[in-house]
Amino acid sequence: MGLHAIILAAGKGTRMKSDILKVAHRVAGKPIVEYVLDTVSSLGVDGVYMVVGHQAELIQSSLAHPKMTYVTQAEQLGTGHAVMQVAPYFQSNTTDSVIVLAGDCPLISEATLRNLLAVHTESNAAATVLTTMMDTPGTYGRIQRGKMGRLAGIKEAKDCTPKELEIREINTGVYIFNAKYLFAILPELSTNNAQNEYYLTDVIHMLKARGKSIEAYCTPDSDQAIGINTRMDMAKINAILYQNNNQILMQEGVTIVDPASTFVDSTVKIGRDSILNPFTVIRGETQIGHNCQIGPHAVLTDCQVDDNSVVPPFSVIG
Repeated sequence: MGLHAIILAAGKGTRMKSDILKVAHRVAGKPIVEYVLDTVSSLGVDGVYMVVGHQAELIQSSLAHPKMTYVTQAEQLGTGHAVMQVAPYFQSNTTDSVIVLAGDCPLISEATLRNLLAVHTESNAAATVLTTMMDTPGTYGRIQRGKMGRLAGIKEAKDCTPKELEIREINTGVYIFNAKYLFAILPELSTNNAQNEYYLTDVIHMLKARGKSIEAYCTPDSDQAIGINTRMDMAKINAILYQNNNQILMQEGVTIVDPASTFVDSTVKIGRDSILNPFTVIRGETQIGHNCQIGPHAVLTDCQVDDNSVVPPFSVIG
């Protein structure tokens, strides 16, 4: 049984107020969607299908992966419609599984997807939904559970009653499906909802109505569900990613005197026993060797620093 991934990256992202496609914006040095691609690739998937629409050429020119196929969604009619575009690439009798996730959630981790996959595989489910708990769920779809705690359905926020909006467990928009069941039922979706779109969440209800097993895995890390829709979202994601990057570097033997004022892109490489002084910014493809001292107040972009080097305070290199 194989495993494939579908990344939804066709939306324009109008709330970003930008001429640039939303998922092409950079956070901590990498395009938003590249984080998602890297994460699903780490699972060892057999194929990745990236659904593109607006500014498709921008994504295609900046991302490459040996197992990736670009699929065009010429008209954006919802998440269900986006997945429909991938149907021709799957055989009707397939036994494969497929992960479906949005391209604007760069914090989703390999460990979380592996936990989701384990639940899906061990329960032999037709579909498994990744959920999380949020104090202020906002516009996220709400998870509905039955009396025994089993997943009963998913309801989009715009279709919820005031009482349903009080539910704290939300749909992250990440799913694993049995591909055979998914693509058999997609043609039956309708646009009878507040958005007049084809909801992928309706597939969950339809499978459940036919007696298929539906499971859910609730991740304790709600940050992983954050999708980037606004500049405010992007700032929040940037802060988290820079913090994560600093944590990883320190675990690998780099001294960061003040992590709160040090910003290192996800693409940067730094050798052990190097010291980053406060108000240091390191960008792009910069590589710093072992036992180096950087800053304070230094800005390095796309450069190489040899072992045992000192970059003086207030340097700008690149």
